[in-house]
Amino acid sequence: MHRSTHPVSKFAPKRTTWVRRASAGLSMLTAVTASVPTAAQDASEVIASAKLAAVYAFSGPIAIYSTTIKHGLEMAQEEVNAQGGPRIDIAMEDDRSTKDDAINVYQKFIQRDNALLIFGPLTGGQVFAAAPVAQRAKVPVMLTSVATPSVTGIGDYVFRTSVDSATIIPSTVRVAKQNLGIAKVAQIYTNDDQADVGEFKAYEAALKATSGIQVLDVETVRTGDVDFSAQLTKIKSLNPDTIVITTQGQEAVGIMTQARKLGMDKVHFLGGNSFNAAGVVKETGKAMEGALSATPWFLGMTFPKNVEFVKKYRAKYSTDPDWLAAQSYDAVFVVKQALLNARIRKTDDTATARTKLRDALAATKTYDGVLGKIEFAANRDPVVAGAVIKVEGGKHVIATK
Repeated sequence: MHRSTHPVSKFAPKRTTWVRRASAGLSMLTAVTASVPTAAQDASEVIASAKLAAVYAFSGPIAIYSTTIKHGLEMAQEEVNAQGGPRIDIAMEDDRSTKDDAINVYQKFIQRDNALLIFGPLTGGQVFAAAPVAQRAKVPVMLTSVATPSVTGIGDYVFRTSVDSATIIPSTVRVAKQNLGIAKVAQIYTNDDQADVGEFKAYEAALKATSGIQVLDVETVRTGDVDFSAQLTKIKSLNPDTIVITTQGQEAVGIMTQARKLGMDKVHFLGGNSFNAAGVVKETGKAMEGALSATPWFLGMTFPKNVEFVKKYRAKYSTDPDWLAAQSYDAVFVVKQALLNARIRKTDDTATARTKLRDALAATKTYDGVLGKIEFAANRDPVVAGAVIKVEGGKHVIATK
């Protein structure tokens, strides 16, 4: 199978970014299970700031996702710091889309920089490589983009605001059957990424469980592949009405655009989380029109916090947010609330501070955010309602009521 040098995404920012801005007049934190400390408790004993870290793919083949994550983290940090309490300083660093770099950056933030918590990395494969480093060091991890099943099973220091895609994928198949009448399907997935394998299996199970759907073929690709002609030529010969694509963003863009160039003008596309990324929709253009996917968050959700979030995001970045920005934004607020509840003292050593923050996160059972009401399960996974969306006119819209 053809392989190529990974291109640097045009969405990639500088490799290392320090985010330390604040703005005023923004919404208050929503209370969770524990109460905010009162003035009667000696605020002078509590830390004035907390050093956190973020590890994402700001370059390499999966960098297409990371710009909106960065924006979500930045915007939330500005807002929570305007509200008082311990301010947070988030150091962002690039893992260049590799597991080895994710591990190395984790080690630097843990051992040299004494970060109290790490956001990221981006994908399930990177998490399974790097998060055990944090678990052994007892450093809390907050995942904002990983839909891979069982990642919080790495250990009790691993949390996430990102939703396991396997819980919402079946609804995509249901809507595709009802609205499009799909019957003959081919699947194509990235077999070297755990998140994509998990999404493939979730789709496989949902397709098999749906009456009247036949899976004609299953093809595989690898992260970084750019030529999909062999797989698509075989799929075209079978005349499917639908292709289910569970790959990372850059591969999804290539598969859809190349399928159209091969004459598969009428085939429907169903996809995993990569289909929800604003960058994927923009790069794929008209080739993605009508594509369906399930998402934990959607631009048009009417939760008051989401309406305000979308308005502020558009004003700040002159573009729409996506689900990654939303999950990252909510994650910062959840962490800030835990910091308020943790009551970390100036005299606490780093290990004690990390444990206090971890325990406060574990005590958080619900949060009312831009994703709506998030319920945190015992395994530290979030549960949200989600929605099935489609691409229409280059934008995501609700696919069904």
